[in-house]
Amino acid sequence: MDSGKINLSIDSDMRQVQHVGEAVRCLCKHLELADAKPSSVELAVVEAVNNSIEHAYRLQSGNTVDVDFEYDTDSLNIKIRDYGMPMPTSIADLFAEDVSMPDTSVDLDGLPVSGWGMQLLKSICDDVSYNRIQSCNTLSLSFKLSSVSA
Repeated sequence: MDSGKINLSIDSDMRQVQHVGEAVRCLCKHLELADAKPSSVELAVVEAVNNSIEHAYRLQSGNTVDVDFEYDTDSLNIKIRDYGMPMPTSIADLFAEDVSMPDTSVDLDGLPVSGWGMQLLKSICDDVSYNRIQSCNTLSLSFKLSSVSA
């Protein structure tokens, strides 16, 4: 597969997120990921879309979440766009820092229930970035492809 683009738009309804996951699974069947597993790519994209719906749109349906996939021989680049509330600067600034998954050897009851998204994205993706231009939030996820992609 040399290169291509796929654009999806869903309503900001959590029930629609499964369709994005299905699209990721289908696309990853045709790409040879260098480091990430297809299920990890799906997890990262679904997490990002969930965050758009939960945080930017405050769980209100009737808004648009766009997911754009672009791939070439070197990488799969995914942009998740919404037009809701901006990401807080304190969270967005973490994209420039090294972030790791929390220590899982501690008592599971002591671990936080939420707030794992940033660590998850940074540990799965080869590159993650966020920007807001005018009223559009864009979260960009990038995954390297091996040189033998079909």
